[in-house]
Amino acid sequence: MTHLVQKFKRGAFGCLSVAAICGAASIASAETRQLSIGATSQASSLYAYHVAVAQVLNTALDDVNVSVVETGGGLDNMRRLSEGQVDWGMMAEPDLFEYYKGLGPFEGQPNPDFRTFWTTTPLAYFFVVDVESDVQAIGDLQGQSFNGGGRGSGTERASFEGLGALGVEPDWFRTGMSDAITAFQDRRIVGFTKAGPPASPDSAILNAQTARDIRILNWTDEDIAKVQAQYPHFDFMQVDETPYETGPMNLRVVFITMGTTKDMPEDLAYDIYKAVVENVDKVAESYGAIAGLDIVQQTLERAQTPLHRGVVRYLREQGHEVPERLLPPGL
Repeated sequence: MTHLVQKFKRGAFGCLSVAAICGAASIASAETRQLSIGATSQASSLYAYHVAVAQVLNTALDDVNVSVVETGGGLDNMRRLSEGQVDWGMMAEPDLFEYYKGLGPFEGQPNPDFRTFWTTTPLAYFFVVDVESDVQAIGDLQGQSFNGGGRGSGTERASFEGLGALGVEPDWFRTGMSDAITAFQDRRIVGFTKAGPPASPDSAILNAQTARDIRILNWTDEDIAKVQAQYPHFDFMQVDETPYETGPMNLRVVFITMGTTKDMPEDLAYDIYKAVVENVDKVAESYGAIAGLDIVQQTLERAQTPLHRGVVRYLREQGHEVPERLLPPGL
């Protein structure tokens, strides 16, 4: 997975008079690891997070050169990671867990080589409807024209699975997210699902509000019990408020997670994780949502897929107890 690349090559000519210098450069470059991060679209604020992480690592570690690759997001990153095109990538937990175990859309195709690198901030799936509609609860979406998220996206899949577990079948309006927002504004659909930060407003939802007042649907305790009976690894979070002045409610959430594989060398994973954990404030200068975040705590509490051996080593050295469910085979 990790590629060792020489930046300089000694040619037959041009280096004869400075052979010692060229030789030293060749040795140094041979030790430099070229690493790539599978991120997301450059239009996403999360892309800035990965750029900031790369800058921190390139400064903190002498033997790496980290670059950021624009991708289609989590599912694309899983494919790239499994094919060795990136060294780690942004995913959502529990999607990583499903791929690791061969569940959901990966039924029968487990990837036991996947590992959790670290876990960061939550992302909520907001079920948005017109406040003037009759849709007051999740169950009221039955038969309603509703967009579950961008066509083919993880958000759409989350909508299909969550509502399916409740036996709720809207009249699905499947399209891209921008078209869905336009359809909502034009009153062709009653609402849509949009992933966004639970504590700060999402631009697409704010855009939708310019044409129609909105209501965010709550997941009741009964709803959650039904969903988790079928999908026990799905995560929900109770909040006192949302960016849309809803008051207390339950949200379906995932956690932005960096996934890698067991093929990354233990020492390298250790060094990267240590640098990420100890430089949160520097990364937050470019991606404010991570300010003050305890990466160690998030990783231990929210990860579902086994950790990389290098991460486990760092955590144990710092005196943390790693839950058995997060220990990779052999530890």
